[in-house]
Amino acid sequence: MCDPATLTLMSAIGTGVGAVTSAVGAAQQGKAAQNLANYNAQIAQNDAIAARQKAEFDATAQERKARLFAGTQRASMAATGGELLDMQDVVDMSAEEAELENLAIRYGGDMGYRAGQQRADISRFEGSVAKQKAQGKAAGSLLTGASSVAQMGIKYS
Repeated sequence: MCDPATLTLMSAIGTGVGAVTSAVGAAQQGKAAQNLANYNAQIAQNDAIAARQKAEFDATAQERKARLFAGTQRASMAATGGELLDMQDVVDMSAEEAELENLAIRYGGDMGYRAGQQRADISRFEGSVAKQKAQGKAAGSLLTGASSVAQMGIKYS
């Protein structure tokens, strides 16, 4: 059998090792949470860029359709033999509608981009908070372990 001093020492060592192990685990958990948050932020960033690119593509396609429609509209008006000056209001209204549609497409893309950027910022922030929380938990584990070891030492000294 071991004497009480040896048992106390072994218990203190076990408590210390447990505290260090818990602290390391907490720190690793925080780093993993931050890595996951950074990954999610990158996905959100990519989504934001894709939203902007899609809107740009859609706006360009809409501009092309509007130009084709305007040409067809002028040709139809000319074919009817009407005065182009009399029909200019119709042409102007069609051009305004096309411009409003184009602006709406671009606005939607910009809002999608901003939403993606905000999701990325939130993910990065959450990762930072998780890491800080884990660091606090790790420090708490070390302090608890140190306190337990100190109490054992005082109790058996």
